[in-house]
Amino acid sequence: MAGKGVRRRGWVWAGFVLGFAARTLGAGALFWAAFPVWLSLFWSLQGYPPSLSDLPHWYALGAFNAAPIVGTVLVSPLVVGIVLLAARRRPADAMRPLKRGVSVSPTLLGALLYALFVPPVAYALLLIYAEMWQYRAWDAMMPTLLRAYLLLAPACGIVGALISWSLRK
Repeated sequence: MAGKGVRRRGWVWAGFVLGFAARTLGAGALFWAAFPVWLSLFWSLQGYPPSLSDLPHWYALGAFNAAPIVGTVLVSPLVVGIVLLAARRRPADAMRPLKRGVSVSPTLLGALLYALFVPPVAYALLLIYAEMWQYRAWDAMMPTLLRAYLLLAPACGIVGALISWSLRK
């Protein structure tokens, strides 16, 4: 009898690890899929609607696409862990205000954390790739980092919401 329980726990842990790895790598794939959609919306709102010839460039893997994809994968274990802990500690009806404040849904928490953490990691990866990190010209870096937030954070938030939504019970 005890052998079945141990085996079952082993399968549960294996499923957890595989799910965790799939979500981590899947976040990068989701970013790669969502970012061009966000770019087309962003540029359309600016008055520059994309054409079909733009999409292959936006989906092509290069430094400017690979850095946020890798940044998303690097940030994923941290964010997925935080969201799992938050979902576990959360009361049954989490949307009801608590005595000290309002509870945040895990989906919203994941979206906010991805949108907050991925752009600076992606920007740092681009600086390392371009061999510019050693100069640390913060006055020149900050406007570019703010533009990185403007361009990356919405797509990262979508990825975070989808990954966190997949963690719900």
